[in-house]
Amino acid sequence: MKFETMTLPESVEEGYLIGTYYMKSEREPDLYDWVKLVAADQSAGTWTHVEGETPEVIAKYGAKVIAVYPMAEERACIARIAFPTANFPAYMPMIMSTVAGNVLGQDGIRLVDIEFPKSILDELPGPMLGIEGIRELLHVPERPLVGAILKPCIGVEPEVSASGAVKAALGGADVIKDDELLSDPGYSPMVERVSTVMKRLREVGKDKSCLYAVNITGENLLERAKRAIDAGANALMINYQAVGWGASEDLVRALKREGLIYPVFGHCAGMGAYYRSRTNGVGTALACGKLARLTGMDMPLVYPDSGRFGIDTDALVEAHAHCIAPVGNIRRAFLTVAGGVHPGTIEYLMNLLGNETILMAGGGIYGHPMGAEAGARAILQAIEAVMRGNTVAEASREHLELEAALTLWGSK
Repeated sequence: MKFETMTLPESVEEGYLIGTYYMKSEREPDLYDWVKLVAADQSAGTWTHVEGETPEVIAKYGAKVIAVYPMAEERACIARIAFPTANFPAYMPMIMSTVAGNVLGQDGIRLVDIEFPKSILDELPGPMLGIEGIRELLHVPERPLVGAILKPCIGVEPEVSASGAVKAALGGADVIKDDELLSDPGYSPMVERVSTVMKRLREVGKDKSCLYAVNITGENLLERAKRAIDAGANALMINYQAVGWGASEDLVRALKREGLIYPVFGHCAGMGAYYRSRTNGVGTALACGKLARLTGMDMPLVYPDSGRFGIDTDALVEAHAHCIAPVGNIRRAFLTVAGGVHPGTIEYLMNLLGNETILMAGGGIYGHPMGAEAGARAILQAIEAVMRGNTVAEASREHLELEAALTLWGSK
């Protein structure tokens, strides 16, 4: 039969995880057969009948096609496939191997979403603190957080990073992070850097009101995390795509087991290889929003819709929704928008995303003509203006730092 594995969504219950795909091909003669083959390849079947592939095995462990929606005016469809959770543990590497494994090696297939049943959500770690926990920790109940990316990003000693962190903190930064390119080079060893930065923040009374997310990306993440914590770290950062879903999830699970509750900043470095194509890979909101949140990133980074890194406005809004919408018992994640952010973009971003974000700048703080402290202060001034219902342009008439930023960079 063409579709012995097809069933209705109403018949798929708790024991299934659902993958949604965009599928387009000029070569496949039949879209329905193609979807059926994907379901077989990623579960209990293959391209031909094999010994032991009984109807009972297919019924119990085979993926079920629950929808094929052909699209008008092109040889494409939206396909929804339900995968039995009996086939894999609640562990992101095996989940992704199931829904995004061999299937994404074919031209014209893009995984756009995954729907997780409660049984899987209950087992995934999620953020340790999330939005509510970070707000409580920093005593910032409502407004977006001000974020700073230490610049210069590489090639400088710990004291230079510490000086930059102090300037941003004095200007009002709530979260300061290393650049994704800086981890543990000889000129700035991780332990020395975090101890130096935290010492300087303590000296100016900002170590409790400002998070410094030190980049621990490297071998043996848990051991590196403990070394950073022993050196005084109050937040951690990993390049979660580069280290992989498994290493990221393992780190968060291990920290929770040992009672080491520290917010984790997740940088999406390299994720463009997954989301950049419109017809292949993984959807931006899924990769940078939902999956980052479920694996334990308290502060997942996503780029703004400036066009520089391939994020459009819809993808940005959807990624934000994936971070803040209710998902079982998983804590909400603080989506961090960074990459070309400066005071002149704040009003636009707040009107687009609301207050549950971290608005983070590197050059938009450290390139300010009056210095980094003024750069952070200008972003905070812009945020506070929007919170009051004013425009950033109006507020610039009262604040020299904001006026200088708008003069230099303009407004979106």
